[in-house]
Amino acid sequence: MTKFSHIAGIFAVIFAGNVFASGEAKEAAPAEMIAELTQMCTDWAKDDAVEASVLKKYVLDCVNEELAANDYLPVTDVDVK
Repeated sequence: MTKFSHIAGIFAVIFAGNVFASGEAKEAAPAEMIAELTQMCTDWAKDDAVEASVLKKYVLDCVNEELAANDYLPVTDVDVK
């Protein structure tokens, strides 16, 4: 094999490893964490004077941003009280 073939092979292995590593399955966050994030985001919404008509969407987006930052799956609903 030529030197080029060896280098191309190494890059192919590295690229394939990165594709599979980035595709790792995320898991759902524990219910307690979701409840804590929901409360935190609700408090932030109050601080930001978010209107009631958009409160649930605001909190849901906030919770999902925090979950994504911690490599958890997003949720589809939050219990805003």
